[in-house]
Amino acid sequence: MDNAAQVSLLTWAELPRIGDRSLHRVQAHARSRQLSLAALAMLPVARLAQELRLPAAAIRRLGEERAWHHRRCVALAARLTAAGAELCQPGDALYPTGWQRHAEPPPAVATLYGNVALAAQPNVALLHSRLVSEASVAATLRVVSAICADGLAVAVGGMKTPHRIAAATARALGAARLVVLDRGLFAAFGDDVGRDPFGLGPGRGQFNLERSLVVSAFRPDDHAVARSGRRRDALLTALADIVVAVSARPGGEIERCCRACLRRGQCVLVWEGGNLALLGDGAIPIAAADLGAGFRRFLPIHRRTAARSA
Repeated sequence: MDNAAQVSLLTWAELPRIGDRSLHRVQAHARSRQLSLAALAMLPVARLAQELRLPAAAIRRLGEERAWHHRRCVALAARLTAAGAELCQPGDALYPTGWQRHAEPPPAVATLYGNVALAAQPNVALLHSRLVSEASVAATLRVVSAICADGLAVAVGGMKTPHRIAAATARALGAARLVVLDRGLFAAFGDDVGRDPFGLGPGRGQFNLERSLVVSAFRPDDHAVARSGRRRDALLTALADIVVAVSARPGGEIERCCRACLRRGQCVLVWEGGNLALLGDGAIPIAAADLGAGFRRFLPIHRRTAARSA
């Protein structure tokens, strides 16, 4: 996406009180009118208010605050370009296919940073309930090691402690990592996108651009809020070829997320029989003794060839 297109997309995505559903409505309206997002934004504000049902704060931004808003979006696009990040929207070649296929709704804008080719590599996503235990840490280390031995990408959720353990382990083993954020790119990385924020301890190692891809459905500067984790987990599993529920509390958010995967026909593995309800819904039990057989056998048929050639 060139700079002008980025600015046009940000012009809408950075409006106050505009979420995915509202932005999808804007994108659909532009397509139906055969207008670019830039041309749509130049229509009279009163007309936009009537046709798009935008909130008052967004209308004010497009009206009396238009010049300030444009300067801000130009500056943000320049920061993304300088960082080497990419913006995309549904229908673009770079847009994650898993989000297009499974996310409810698919993010209206995605930020990608790192090796975008890794999005095509078969992956295994790890899910954890909030509490961290010695058992869940040990399980994470075993599962990640097995994923890496299979040559598959490890998909994790970024800033949550169990996900950081998985991400740091994958980095140590030289595996490919797909990291789905619960916040914006710059909120996660800070001022230095060259340093890896997904490790453990006070130090931050160099971010491996070739072996990592970070994706975010959030505005680049937005920090995590209470509902961000739920959205992150849903988007993480939407990208996954295989989901491993390392720990899933009965009745909790991870259980709910795994059930959504099962309804979509995705492969869900439950570690050491940890959630009987998911097993009853069709999830597959997996234990340490099963790891030697690898994860490729659980890949969708159309992904197995990609896994062998990766």
